[in-house]
Amino acid sequence: MPVRNGSALCAPRALLAIAAGSVSGWLVAGAAAAQAPPRDAQAEAALKEAMGVDYLETRFDVAERKLRAAIDACGASDCSPAVKARLFVALGSVLALGRRELGGARDAFADALRIDPSAKLNPDLATPEVSTAFEEARAATGAGAPAAAGAQLRIAPPPEQRVRTPVPIYVEVADELLPSVKQVTLWYLAPGEREVRPLVMKRLRQGFGINVPCSALGREGTLRYHVAAVDEDGAILASAGARDAPLSTEIKARIASAPPHWPGHAPPAECAAPEQERPRQCIDDRQCSRGLACVRGACVARPAEETAPEVERNWVGLTFSPDVALFSGRDVCSLASQERDNFVCLRGDGTRYDGTPTPGVANDVNLGFALATSRVALAYDRLVLDNLTLGGRVGFAAGGTTDGGASFLPLHLEARAQYFLMARPFEQLGARPFVLAAAGVAQVDAEVDVEVLEDAAACGAADVTIASPCTRPGQSGRVEERVQTLAATRQAGQGFASLGVGVAYAPLEAVSLNLALRASLTFPAVTTVLSPEVGLSLGF
Repeated sequence: MPVRNGSALCAPRALLAIAAGSVSGWLVAGAAAAQAPPRDAQAEAALKEAMGVDYLETRFDVAERKLRAAIDACGASDCSPAVKARLFVALGSVLALGRRELGGARDAFADALRIDPSAKLNPDLATPEVSTAFEEARAATGAGAPAAAGAQLRIAPPPEQRVRTPVPIYVEVADELLPSVKQVTLWYLAPGEREVRPLVMKRLRQGFGINVPCSALGREGTLRYHVAAVDEDGAILASAGARDAPLSTEIKARIASAPPHWPGHAPPAECAAPEQERPRQCIDDRQCSRGLACVRGACVARPAEETAPEVERNWVGLTFSPDVALFSGRDVCSLASQERDNFVCLRGDGTRYDGTPTPGVANDVNLGFALATSRVALAYDRLVLDNLTLGGRVGFAAGGTTDGGASFLPLHLEARAQYFLMARPFEQLGARPFVLAAAGVAQVDAEVDVEVLEDAAACGAADVTIASPCTRPGQSGRVEERVQTLAATRQAGQGFASLGVGVAYAPLEAVSLNLALRASLTFPAVTTVLSPEVGLSLGF
């Protein structure tokens, strides 16, 4: 469950699931005492709320505060020793499991054992970390230490083991003690390390065994360890070695004695090299870093005589690109707009419209896309870096307007850069995604139909009704129709700048099929233009 308050270090979900069924029974163990000191009931309630609610919902800081407040409320004599000790044991469990504060947990367990030497851990919360802290607290206080316990655990420490090879540890438990043993734990300090780590030993016939893992044995030095067997209440029944007087095994590059092993088992084999020392796994050279090659599934250094593969650095091709322009305008076919906003309005017979449309009536272009010119260009690109090409396009545009005295520049000139989103894309076949930037010279003409209503006063109509025809010729000497539909062309350019994305697909070594979409802004006549591109390139 998510942490709502407190430390972000949550107890494992599996541990909480186990604890959920057992904490409540542990909490109420002494709640029904008939003759209790004045604050026992308060302490029991705080203990139940802290461990039965806050701890299980991983609000460890809240649980810690409530337990400490209950301990302070008990004072020196307002709670019975058993109840106060349970508060300290619960506090130690919260600190060890929830807060990962093992030093504070040891202090809390030591306080519990000083108050009540028979204090015990909850077995379902007795993880290796908690048991370690509790054992160290018991050793520090001398509470409940069994006499001659070491004699009940028989262990023959291996004198030496090779580097990067598991150390097999095996202990036998005395027959009379074996039925009471719930868990045997090995605590070890690896060579060069400062942190003691626990391993829960596995049952092997009449004894218990575990391998100290390779990850702890990567260097020469001394492996130190001690072993303890505990019962269901977490009480230590027997031990071999101690934290301040550990058993040891020397870790060496070579050993003179026979390799150690569990009784009846073969010696463990040397482990493979650590992952960071092994070459990275691969399928082909594309998955290896520069200077490495994929050999039998691993990235290894290229032989000195082997060089990077040759790639085609010059690419020529043919591209086709239709333009789609985004524009709008008001009173677009008025003489002022045609001069100012680069519109050309043509009558149905292709002649230039020079009438006087009624202001504010129709004669508008709503914002939207319109199919514009299309262009074909020859392309050249040079691979200047592993994933960067520089080049250009030269070609011709079609679909522009030249009727009615309008001019159209059919030439397309472009400088272009393409950055490919892969390392060394030209050394492999398949898709090569890229981004592009371009600038150059081009004109984009986009045509839409516009309806105009001739101004009655200007054209000599008898009245403002649509049915009244024009009688007075315009500037060109032509009498305009009162209502007519014109072809309005927005002429944009003749410079442009573009950004875009695309993908080149190489089915063969020197062949590339190219798809791209770019967005351009024309100037000085400003219009936004979208241009899909398709092309074929050949490399050499």
